[in-house]
Amino acid sequence: MAANAAVASIVYGVPMRAALSFIAITTLLVALPAAAKPYTDTKKRFTIELEAGWELAPIPADTLGMNFRKKVGAVPGSLHVMVRPLKPAETTKQTLDELEGGFTAELGYKPGGDVPTSVGLLPAMRRTFTVYASGDATTVRAVELYALHAFGHAHVLHFETLEKSRSAFSRDLDRMLASYQAVIGKGDNAPLVGTWINLDGGTDLLLEEDGSFKLGPLAGGYKAERGGLTLYPAQGAAPESFSYVLDGANLTVANRNVGEMRFRRSGAARYKSDGAAPKVAGPLTREQLIGGWKVVDAASTEPLRLQLAASGSCAFGPLAGRWRYSTGRLTITSTADVTITYAASLTEGKLVLSGGDLERELTLVRE
Repeated sequence: MAANAAVASIVYGVPMRAALSFIAITTLLVALPAAAKPYTDTKKRFTIELEAGWELAPIPADTLGMNFRKKVGAVPGSLHVMVRPLKPAETTKQTLDELEGGFTAELGYKPGGDVPTSVGLLPAMRRTFTVYASGDATTVRAVELYALHAFGHAHVLHFETLEKSRSAFSRDLDRMLASYQAVIGKGDNAPLVGTWINLDGGTDLLLEEDGSFKLGPLAGGYKAERGGLTLYPAQGAAPESFSYVLDGANLTVANRNVGEMRFRRSGAARYKSDGAAPKVAGPLTREQLIGGWKVVDAASTEPLRLQLAASGSCAFGPLAGRWRYSTGRLTITSTADVTITYAASLTEGKLVLSGGDLERELTLVRE
């Protein structure tokens, strides 16, 4: 009982004794419900960690992803994951509009709004709306759509339950969204992600995880596949296809129209040639912090996890909020508006945190 009360005070921002540290939290977490179960899509499109009680609930003829289901009391909640290739220069708004279109004719349809968020470690867009359940005005369905563009593919996570029961699923949904990882297309696209400096004095090239690019005045979407790079300008210009060669920090793209363009990567690579995150080494930067970490030196059956998203959102055990990093200081501001700053450094590829509310150093390794 006391352990659960302490955890609740962390989540909801109730003041605690200054001596309570994240080391103590690792012990308290043992009292929480059963650990999440990792799920890897059979077609290797995504991975997600299912919270306790969530089970597979396949939908007949569904070839786009997988459906998951849980009941709280007698009320079901569902999370349907759908993955497909990105359309040229597609935006997350267009992705959401396409899926929401199937609901607009339902009885009781009431639009909500769009809010920027993050899914896993990448930026996403969240859209909410409601419709009647079975045409009954006294029973309302709450629908949430999360659109994520990653490595040449659109990922949509569709959560739905009765509006009156939405809060019962909040913790599960937040943690499952934080655990979501886009996998398909990562091997081809991830090594190209970053800012590329033109070695011949021309315009620099920016390639992002969400499939967007910038090249001088041009911007839009791109697709990389087996040594080919195609840029789709949003301004309506014709797409331009290139062959490319990636050699460490050097990128060469070429076609008949523009000839050859040579670039060199600015800063550290976010991914290795196989799409995996590189091992961190040397002076710590914000870019190197982005990703998943777990505590390795705490007494707990389940390690305490730290998730730092590129969008600035974060999760640290039961905490959620925003993070920032500057000159060796990692600052986390919880959703309850509690701010804690730690000294952060790298030691042999391990992240070491100290200060703040910690009684001793905390060591984490990348997941």
